[in-house]
Amino acid sequence: MAAKHSEADDTTMEAPPPADGNADISFAEREDEDDTTAVSSLDHSDLFAAVEESVISCRPLVNFFYHPTDNDDTTTTTKLTTRQRRDVICNIVKSPKFNKTRARRLFSGLTPLLRKVVDEESYCPDEDDNGDIIVDAHAASTLSVMYLRICAFLVDAYLDGLLKRQRKGNNNNNNRRVEVIDEVFEVAEMLHDLLFPLQNCGKEGMATQSAIFCMCENWWHGNFDDKELFVTQLIPLLLVKSLEDTAQKNDVKRLYSIRDAIDLLDFECDSITTLKNHLLRTVANPLFLQSTEGKKFITHLFHVDASLVGELHKAIKVQLFEAKRSILNAYGEIYYNAWKQSVDKKEEEEDEEGQGEIQASIEENALQDMMYYQIHAANPKIASSIRIVLDKFYVNKKSPDVESMLHRCYGPLLWRSLAATNARVRLQAAAVLTDTFPLRDPDAGQEWTEACVQKSVEALISLMSDEVAAVRVAGSNATAKILSQFWVAIPANDIRKLLNHIIAKHASDLTSSAVRATAIKTVTTLLEEDKTHAVLRSLLPSLGNLIHDKSEKVRLVVVEMLLFVKKIRGMKYYHIVDPQNLLGRLADEGRGRNNPTGPVAIGLSELLSNSFFPVGKNKTMSDIINRTLRLLTDNPDAAVTFYRNAGTQLGVNSISKLIAALMRCLCMLIVQDKKMNCEDISNLSIVMADDEIDSAKVPPNTALMATIAESISILWGSIEADLKHEQNESAADILMEVFSGNVLTEVYSHFESKTVDGLEDAKMAECSRACVAILNCAGKMKETEIEGLRAHVIGELAKATDTPPEKRTRVNFSPNMALLCEWGMTEDVAQCLSNSVLNYFSPDNLDGKPKTSKKRKQRGKKTAAKDELPQLDIETSLGILGNILKGSYPASLSARDSIIKSEAAFTVISTALQSARTAAKTIIKSQLADEAEVSIAKIRHIGNAIECYGRLLIHREAMRGEVPMRLSQEAKELLSWVTDNIIPSMMKSVEAEEENSLSKLDISAISGLGSPMACDDPPRRKSNRRSARESDVSFLSSDQATLNTLQEPSMHTSSISAVSIASASSVLSTFAEWLSICGAESFLLIHISKWCEVLGATDNIKTRESLLGSLFHVALRSLKDDRDATVFKELLLHLKGVDPSTKEKEIIIESLSIITSLRDEQIATQALATIIYVTRSIIVQAVDNDNAAFLDMVGPGMKKVLLGILNNKRSSLLLAKCLLNEPKVSSIRESLVKEIRANSPMSDALEAIVRELSGENVVTDGETEEEIGSKEEPSIILERAEAAETSELLSSQPEAVALES
Repeated sequence: MAAKHSEADDTTMEAPPPADGNADISFAEREDEDDTTAVSSLDHSDLFAAVEESVISCRPLVNFFYHPTDNDDTTTTTKLTTRQRRDVICNIVKSPKFNKTRARRLFSGLTPLLRKVVDEESYCPDEDDNGDIIVDAHAASTLSVMYLRICAFLVDAYLDGLLKRQRKGNNNNNNRRVEVIDEVFEVAEMLHDLLFPLQNCGKEGMATQSAIFCMCENWWHGNFDDKELFVTQLIPLLLVKSLEDTAQKNDVKRLYSIRDAIDLLDFECDSITTLKNHLLRTVANPLFLQSTEGKKFITHLFHVDASLVGELHKAIKVQLFEAKRSILNAYGEIYYNAWKQSVDKKEEEEDEEGQGEIQASIEENALQDMMYYQIHAANPKIASSIRIVLDKFYVNKKSPDVESMLHRCYGPLLWRSLAATNARVRLQAAAVLTDTFPLRDPDAGQEWTEACVQKSVEALISLMSDEVAAVRVAGSNATAKILSQFWVAIPANDIRKLLNHIIAKHASDLTSSAVRATAIKTVTTLLEEDKTHAVLRSLLPSLGNLIHDKSEKVRLVVVEMLLFVKKIRGMKYYHIVDPQNLLGRLADEGRGRNNPTGPVAIGLSELLSNSFFPVGKNKTMSDIINRTLRLLTDNPDAAVTFYRNAGTQLGVNSISKLIAALMRCLCMLIVQDKKMNCEDISNLSIVMADDEIDSAKVPPNTALMATIAESISILWGSIEADLKHEQNESAADILMEVFSGNVLTEVYSHFESKTVDGLEDAKMAECSRACVAILNCAGKMKETEIEGLRAHVIGELAKATDTPPEKRTRVNFSPNMALLCEWGMTEDVAQCLSNSVLNYFSPDNLDGKPKTSKKRKQRGKKTAAKDELPQLDIETSLGILGNILKGSYPASLSARDSIIKSEAAFTVISTALQSARTAAKTIIKSQLADEAEVSIAKIRHIGNAIECYGRLLIHREAMRGEVPMRLSQEAKELLSWVTDNIIPSMMKSVEAEEENSLSKLDISAISGLGSPMACDDPPRRKSNRRSARESDVSFLSSDQATLNTLQEPSMHTSSISAVSIASASSVLSTFAEWLSICGAESFLLIHISKWCEVLGATDNIKTRESLLGSLFHVALRSLKDDRDATVFKELLLHLKGVDPSTKEKEIIIESLSIITSLRDEQIATQALATIIYVTRSIIVQAVDNDNAAFLDMVGPGMKKVLLGILNNKRSSLLLAKCLLNEPKVSSIRESLVKEIRANSPMSDALEAIVRELSGENVVTDGETEEEIGSKEEPSIILERAEAAETSELLSSQPEAVALES
């Protein structure tokens, strides 16, 4: 059995090198190693003796190097290591005393055995049956490999010593070749020829190969005779080694050090193909592209041979599409240096033919090809990548050589491309014109330069007048960059023409917001140059109206321009847009769908910050208060938006001072109001002791006071997190000084008392707004810091039950409960709400009438604790819970989070809300349900409670932070309950023929899409799923107050159908929002699809109207957000037999208009493909009636759907495009084409598609028009079979996302 190396062998035999093969470096690099400090008595006679003994066997020389005997005397007290002994022996050969005679004796003694080892291949190791190398330290192959390594060491040492002696004698002639005796050359040549065979000789072979590497490298770098013979195998091996996955930068450096040897290769020979392929691989190797030597090596390859330039360029071009920017920059550096060096060498060398050919090849085969693809690339990403590669040339275009080259290469391409038919080519040519301007020959003279400038200006005007908006944008960008860099070089008349296009035409372009935005960006770019100010100063006011542009990106660039103008001395931003328009814009940013904390609002707030919060030594708080009150009085909406963004402009201390000053102003106004009503003001007098507000005299105004309170709440919220830091303790103290005590209690009481005084609705709303703001501020403080507010809040809740219903609906108690949650009473609040809900939905209260029961007063016990929350009526409890889930203000958001995080609070509320399901079950399953009369109010409360329960479950899933969000088990049970209980009860009601059946029930008050907690459409989802943090937003974000169940009529009605509709509508409303946030889930879509069956099972119009809107809402959500047409398909299939009422027609038309207005054409196309599929299914299943019109055969419901599509210009065009994918022999296709002709508004595009669909412009080889027209259409049976097969496939896969047309 083969013996392996033992630990003892490491002291006597050299350890194998590391995996990177770099342990055995050249001796020239090892002069300073500490290992060579040992002194030994060994001399050349010992070395000669060992060599002469190794005539037959390698062992004597190997033992001399690696196995010293006890007779080897050393002057050191310790035994030499293997490395030290080897260095001592090599130093003998390096010594100046080792003359040619000794060298001939040494290497002539090595030659016979070396030749024998080579001829007999005794260095090849033995292999076992599995092909693995047998490692045996005493095997002949191991000794032979070590003998080869020793020979390499000795040659390397001799070369090192020879080179040192040569340099000492010839200091001024380092380029002279160094002569080497024949014996050394013979040994070195045999070793060099073994480089490839040693590749397969195990670790010992690799170590020996590394030693021979060093020898060959030294021979090349030392400029010894016949050095060219020692790189033929060295180059390929170093190249392969540097391309391996385990390669390091040192391998690239070694390859780069012998780069001149590659010039000796003949690239026209067929045998060099493999080596050439390896060289081409270097351009895609990250190790080469990330190291300086690697990039220089690739640059050198461009100069090796002219024929190699094109192949290198092709190899690089393949990498451009997916390359990172750092790699693209590396390629750019390689191209530029390769071209620059070819130019420099051409100028330096007398024989210009070789380098001139290289330069021409680089320009024609590489650079010009790259330039062509930058202009003509179909993929803009490729064009952008190429632009990065060529950027080095553009940056250095002021160099005459570079400018001349750009003119030679781009001249034949650019001007023709600027007038190309393809818009993409024109767009990319505009970028090239920007980078190369002025594209001229530097040696042609001034007249030629002026002609080139004029030609470029005409090209810019042509680009800015292009019919394609993207090209106009590119032209405007090009003009901005060129004018900013060459303002002085361009004639004034040409500047005037270009600016006229930008400001007069592009800024008012009605067809594209991108063009308008780019026009503003162009002006901003020009303003960066001082020399443009004199011309632009008078033109800027004409751009001021764009501050009110309907596009947010246009408004944003206008604000950015104004911010830049604000920094320019001598120019005023309010000369461009007057302050009234700025304030109006700021106010509008806080309204509607605009984002009050978006970039436009933030920019405007920054622009106006000095106006409403001036900073400086001479500015006092009185000045700030006066300006603040003026803003609040003149434009309260703008003030609110400004304060929402104050945190981005002002420091924490400044905002704290402003909050304190505003609170004093509010108290001052309240004091004035109280004085007018002869009320006590003693509790607020302490706040008025500050003289800073003496000059702020304004009459009391409820709207103004509400706005001040809201501004205080907003400002406090912007710094709430910062106030918790230690460095902001002083700011917190400022707030506590003003707000602590009973100030907030008095302010809140003042506004709260007005909400029940019978004021008009407008003032009531302002007082409610102020109350919410004050309670929000109280929630940011500790309960102990405010006197009496908690007792007051609880007392108002206690009065709620005694408040008349008409006044109770005007009071919002949600902020009160939210404040108590902030103060740690979350479980108490939950228990209070749950008790009210449980009491109302108890089995004893089936009819929903309030129970009046007297409780016996217990002796010895207090009737109620002071801070115990009172029992609330169901209307108030559901209203509070709904507003908390709605999250309409920060305090309610915090309350919602605290309820969900508290396991006890969540459990009691969810349990109470589930009692609504129990009440619904009781009503539906009751044997007396057909006779019982249940109040519509209770049915409405059942729907509201079920919807609250569903939304509570959804918010809990969002709070868990799991990505992606999944329906909880409770949510799935809610869906299953509707599917298994509610829908069947509705179906049974349809079949019943009693007087209280569904067909007799008047449910006209049902609203399809509204909800007590109705919400606007959430922001559009991106292609990826939202994270849990992004999903944790309020589903209840609208101010609507419509109900999704029943309004309160004066009569009672039958309960089964009403409860079923209320429950189904509530669940639909809830899970439609789940779709918009979390996406489609097969479980959800399967259940909702089953609910569509109700539409086709009832003739009751009111029932359909109550569900149709919600079902369409869910279907559109699924289509828009997840491209799932399952619900949409089921909905359409069940509409075929429905004769829609006026309201149902409105719902259908509105839903279709949403589909056709989508920007994503793929979603609209998928919806239309679904409509075509449903139409085919209905036609196939219909009874044959040759006399019936096509639209009558699809049924009244689908007829309305098709007419809604056909009557719309965009949807009819998309429908025609979808029909192009239908089988040409389809009768459905033919019928729909006829309907398009008859009902659709025809445009040129639609007319062309209809002609193609009709076959009017289709030419068939070998057939006449008569033959084409006489072709018999396939039987309708084929279509029926295809439709049945498709229907079966879809029914077996209900979770399918897309519909195959």
